[in-house]
Amino acid sequence: MMLAKIANALADFPLEDSTRKNFLRLCEKFCAGPQNIKDWDAAKSPDENFLIPYAALKTPDVKAIKEDLSKVSVCKLNGGLGTSMGCQSPKSTIIVREGKSFLDLIVDQLCEVERDFGVQVPLILMNSFYTYEATQKVIEKYHDRLNIKTFQQNRFPRLLEDSCQPLSEEEFGREAWYPPGHGDFYACIFEMGFLDRLLEQGREVLFVANADNLGAVIDPGILHHMLENDIPFLIEMTPKTPADVKGGTLYQEGDQVKLLEIASVPEEHKDEFCSQRKFKVFNTNNIWINLWHLRAQLEKGPLDLNVIVNRKALGGKNIVQLETAIGSAVECFPGAVGVTVSRERFLPVKKTDDLLLVQSDLFVLNKGRLIRNPDRKQAELPPVKLGGHFTDLKDFQERIPSVPGLLDLESLEVEGDVRFGKAVQLKGKIKLTANDEPMMISDGSVLHNETVSQK
Repeated sequence: MMLAKIANALADFPLEDSTRKNFLRLCEKFCAGPQNIKDWDAAKSPDENFLIPYAALKTPDVKAIKEDLSKVSVCKLNGGLGTSMGCQSPKSTIIVREGKSFLDLIVDQLCEVERDFGVQVPLILMNSFYTYEATQKVIEKYHDRLNIKTFQQNRFPRLLEDSCQPLSEEEFGREAWYPPGHGDFYACIFEMGFLDRLLEQGREVLFVANADNLGAVIDPGILHHMLENDIPFLIEMTPKTPADVKGGTLYQEGDQVKLLEIASVPEEHKDEFCSQRKFKVFNTNNIWINLWHLRAQLEKGPLDLNVIVNRKALGGKNIVQLETAIGSAVECFPGAVGVTVSRERFLPVKKTDDLLLVQSDLFVLNKGRLIRNPDRKQAELPPVKLGGHFTDLKDFQERIPSVPGLLDLESLEVEGDVRFGKAVQLKGKIKLTANDEPMMISDGSVLHNETVSQK
């Protein structure tokens, strides 16, 4: 009944037929109610046949690497704005380090692959309607360096939660629409012809990753494993830390691996899901897809992806966005596997807390890649909480014009209006609190296991 009501309300909406069908498919899943995992006790971490340690992969020789690279292409998910850092431009255009943006580093990495192996790997950018036009302008500067193609993913109408009626564009303008998550990628590359064109060019494998994950670079070992073993779908997992407890994970059901998100976990088991006891790894969203296998699946019909219900408030009204995740397609491919990789391959920049880490001496930039500084004694990166005065990128840059040395930092917590001078060194556990007045950490200061509170 509700589905028919939504379909009738969409009759006059400016949607392509395929887009309308894709959206109504999500609505049908939404109307059916939450799809929690049915047998929690039976859900187990995959065995080593389905969750392979990276160390178990073969190391290909140079000849094999060159041949493999001629069969791969890269897609970066580039639909997000930098709103979590107070920016309204594509997040990938934010300067990360040494005057280079995320996109600059992605292009540098692929150009280095061509320089080292003599093979150009094409780049595809999946944009949302928020980022498409701005990205088109930005990539003009790369035209003589790299073959870059872009496309704009679908946009779906937001729904009022109480009535499931679509928002009116006349009332809400562009806010009546939303990009429906990166699971929309599959329909887009199939319907827009990208999939067939890649196969025609001999590109059999596509590596997909978030544009803001600075650790997501082509890995010859994973690529070789995909091709040599005809793996249809591979998803990179990495060990959990206390900061990652809510991240999706893989579980095994018979001879199939599936992706489990916290939204599908019964309430009474969420603590166990978030612990490191039952599931020890989480999803990096680094995805490797065999395009022949993908084409075979899509020719049967759209992939049956789990719906994610994203609830928001807009203009004083409660709304829902129905989304899908690219990784949930793992269960659509018999023979899909996970590979447990190191944290080096998961280096996302979501907030200015993360930006401080990647801009610091904890990393060195080498051929477009951020590499952990070997002089760092501790294996883990230090937890950083900068506080509300640093949320926006502009405020962050104003208060930290020169990034402190963090090589020996164990943790950093900042509250209030704290400002850092040049050549500051932070070591051990540091907590800085500015209450009524700004606090200035003067040039050349060395703070070691200090808690400083200034009124």
